[in-house]
Amino acid sequence: MTVLTTSGSAPVQESSVVARIADARRALKTALLTDELIHKVKTCLFDLIGCAFESRDLPWSRQAVGLAQMSGVTTGAVIIGASGVASFGEAAFANGVMGHGLVREDMHSASISHLGIVILPTLLSLAQHKKISGRQFIEAAVLGYEVGAQIGRVVMDAQLARIHRPTGITGPIGAAAAASYLLELSDQAMASAIGLSTNTTSGFNQWAHTGGSEMFFHPGFAARSAVTAALLAEQGAFASYDAIDGQAGLFASLKKTDACARFEMF
Repeated sequence: MTVLTTSGSAPVQESSVVARIADARRALKTALLTDELIHKVKTCLFDLIGCAFESRDLPWSRQAVGLAQMSGVTTGAVIIGASGVASFGEAAFANGVMGHGLVREDMHSASISHLGIVILPTLLSLAQHKKISGRQFIEAAVLGYEVGAQIGRVVMDAQLARIHRPTGITGPIGAAAAASYLLELSDQAMASAIGLSTNTTSGFNQWAHTGGSEMFFHPGFAARSAVTAALLAEQGAFASYDAIDGQAGLFASLKKTDACARFEMF
């Protein structure tokens, strides 16, 4: 079991969620990916791109792209089906919104989450920040899906899902883990990226009662937050390693203090 140390703090507890994620990341680097798994990631990526193209003329997609294009940068990341570039975070935001535009994307039932529309836009943006290989992209996606799925598995239930949007909770954390893998952050920096992203978990289901369109923006917010968290960690930002499972962390806020004991990685 990995023992992490973080700036200005005691060593990370071996049983913590972030330490288990670090162990899984290390194992993944030496694992042999099966053809089935590689094909699954590719299918999810093609699905995201197809969903984005199909929904790009819908109001929320046009609004997200319009906002992203206001960043006015000359270097950054592309938006699916659009000209020019946007900042890395804004491109991830727009692609996440478009990927969810028709709600036809992949879903992980145990976590009640649409993970691909957060993780894949995050990786697509950061792959334009740093040169990577196709294998790195696939491995990062696998880690991100697994982290998001396991977080959701231990916290989400029917009662919570009536109020909280599951993807708004699982997406930023899974995508931050994936981004940390892609950017080859140290274990300590990864812990900070995950801690920062955990502080951005959000999204409520009031839209279902009013017909609001905020549901379409939830994955965009999550992807933008994950990109921001990873880039801040890359710059040296420090965040609580136990933002997920600490006494005032995510699990505690959701009244799921037993979730840490049930959290498992591959």
